[in-house]
Amino acid sequence: MKTNRILLETIAVMAVSLAGMFLFPPARILFGLVPVAYLLIEFHLRKREWSELGFRFTTLWQDARANWLWLVVAGFVIQSVTVFWARVYFPEYLAHVRERLPFTTGLGWIFIFIILAISILGEELTYRALFQGRMVAFIGAPAAVILASVLFGLAHFSPAPAGILAVDLGLVFIDSLLYGVIYARSHNILLSWAAHFLGDLIALILMTSVH
Repeated sequence: MKTNRILLETIAVMAVSLAGMFLFPPARILFGLVPVAYLLIEFHLRKREWSELGFRFTTLWQDARANWLWLVVAGFVIQSVTVFWARVYFPEYLAHVRERLPFTTGLGWIFIFIILAISILGEELTYRALFQGRMVAFIGAPAAVILASVLFGLAHFSPAPAGILAVDLGLVFIDSLLYGVIYARSHNILLSWAAHFLGDLIALILMTSVH
């Protein structure tokens, strides 16, 4: 995976995706799918194994046991602390996040779960399997985790006053660091997806129930 062509492909795909999301907000979802489409096409053309994308079903239980503390922190602790902190000290931030949550559209919980699961898998394939996974060979794991988290934060940009925006992007960055560490330790996209899904689900439940 450590070739100039792989590096250029990865940078180009991420650049197109992020630039498209910023320049053409109505097509944000479409541009967000560009890395996933590239990854699946490249997977077929280069005849890669599913394990190379991080789909390691056979080691999932062992990986979960080895990273259970990271899963608890990323999936439960951070989200719970953030929501209750924001409720008491920064309700404006909480209102900003609530504005972009799917429950405002009137969707049922089953549909929200399905949409959440699929969209999070796409994000994990993009920022962990594709970007972080490939950049490790060029810049090392710590830098790859940090850089992927910076891009992950930028992809979640939502216009807001400076203070709210700083907290919003900062917390997204921290979440991504945790998911990145889990992926770096396990090389299992299923595990980072589980942590990400649990984290978003817990936050969503708390935001709809805490007033």
